[in-house]
Amino acid sequence: MNTIINSVNKIITDIKPFKTAIFTVFIAVMASFSVSVISSLGKQIITDEMYTMGLDGMTASAYTSDGNNATDIVFYNTLSGMYEISDISPVICSTTTATFSNGIFVETMGWGIDYSAAEIISLNIMNGRMINDVDIEGSSRVCLIDKNLAEKIYKRDNINGKTVALTIGGKTELFKIIGTIEKESNILNALTGEVIPDFIYIPYTTMHRLSSKNAFDQIIFRSSDTTQSASEFKQKVVNENYRYRNHTIKLTNLSGQKEQILKISDTAFLSLFAVSCVAVVVCSMAVGSSVNTAVISRQKDIGIKISMGASRWNITTEFLSAALISCLIGIFYAGVLIFVLMKIVTQIFGIYFIADYSLIVFSVFATIVLTVIFSFSPSYNAAKMSPIKALNRE
Repeated sequence: MNTIINSVNKIITDIKPFKTAIFTVFIAVMASFSVSVISSLGKQIITDEMYTMGLDGMTASAYTSDGNNATDIVFYNTLSGMYEISDISPVICSTTTATFSNGIFVETMGWGIDYSAAEIISLNIMNGRMINDVDIEGSSRVCLIDKNLAEKIYKRDNINGKTVALTIGGKTELFKIIGTIEKESNILNALTGEVIPDFIYIPYTTMHRLSSKNAFDQIIFRSSDTTQSASEFKQKVVNENYRYRNHTIKLTNLSGQKEQILKISDTAFLSLFAVSCVAVVVCSMAVGSSVNTAVISRQKDIGIKISMGASRWNITTEFLSAALISCLIGIFYAGVLIFVLMKIVTQIFGIYFIADYSLIVFSVFATIVLTVIFSFSPSYNAAKMSPIKALNRE
């Protein structure tokens, strides 16, 4: 027991000159850990948001050789039959006048969609239900409206069961409100080419009938092949249905936009990572400087040990060990604090962190290696010191 106590006391005495170095390591490693955690969380948030926006999907449309829109039900069925395509929905848009039962009317953007559209774009039901296959097959006069529009008209978001008269293509019909959408889709907003804040969603079969359009505006879908070019996609369409061999097939790969956004976030992460790397180098140099300070303050002790036969290896490893222990203490405190902070934030805000453990391991490894490198020179110089010179220190 006494041996353990003596060893602990010796370690405490040896690392006293390293208090500033421990704090420096703590700050540097905290910075590295924070960059790891925040960057992983940021990427996850961005990825989830882009998923709900439909940025992991594609849009396609077909045109005849004379430029006429051929994005019709045949084209939709052709794409539906392709094995790599899932969660497909036609899209028809039209400016719409909505007259509510309380007499208020507003100009909105009407969207004709399939029930699977909720899996591709951001259509999160707050109240009520989504358009279903029965509504599609029966061209039902039912609709979904945005939360903002519901609150604007009725000062609340739950208005299921109320009716609204929609004027589309010069025709006015009465629709039943079956649900409220949490927020509008930025992807659909982008497809319009203009900003109309109020959206209403109806079955695409109903929109097709009322708008008198001969074709859909877009087909939106998810595909397992997100790297295909427009020409490759057209060849797949032609293989599925030969009638499209002379058509122009336009493909918009929204995943490409997602990659661009992720590259921007990666660039920001690399900038933060570079700053944390500089902090790690500086903290390692601070540890080396602390070793030099410890050597100067214990010069007489070094002279006595050398006079008593201590080898250069013993003197060198003594200071290297103190430097390494100080480094590990700083890393330990940083790890404990970041873990506690993550738990507190999770409990209070419900945010779950996914750390980049490879980056954390790299940061710890780099800190330890650089600490040894910057501490070796002053430690070895102490071991080479002449006993007479060390003992004669003023």
